[in-house]
Amino acid sequence: MALVAVACSPGEYPDGVGSGLPPPPTTAPPVTDEVIALQTLEVPNLGTVLAGPSGRTLYLFSNDRDSQPTCVGGCTSAWPPLTTTGPPTAGAGVNPALLGVVTRPDGRAQVVYNGHPLYYYEGDDVPGEANGDTVYSDGGTWYVVSPAGNKIEQNGG
Repeated sequence: MALVAVACSPGEYPDGVGSGLPPPPTTAPPVTDEVIALQTLEVPNLGTVLAGPSGRTLYLFSNDRDSQPTCVGGCTSAWPPLTTTGPPTAGAGVNPALLGVVTRPDGRAQVVYNGHPLYYYEGDDVPGEANGDTVYSDGGTWYVVSPAGNKIEQNGG
């Protein structure tokens, strides 16, 4: 059995292609944080409310205290938290000084506004709906959030 060695000049296969060697490693793109931009929108009978990046209405839960979310486990099926992997930003009408992030019991970062953890409502299908306003569930009441960071009740109450 004969062995044959073949040598190539260093510049002949600069990227390793065709040389029988694996291609050189590439640099993976950097992982970027998700940008969550809160905004405001007009909702009939409620006025100007806080909304998430997709325009869906945001809610606060009356049981949450000291920026700590209490809607966990099964509660999040109907009231998914607004989570992020990066710092939230303020769109038009949103006060950036009221924005923050808190760590949920499951380790995810949840956006807070004026100390209130923010949630969506699964009963809202399109931007501008606020079907979860003043709903009592999971031991507390849910309210849409004003640009000032306070609850808004139906008919401005």
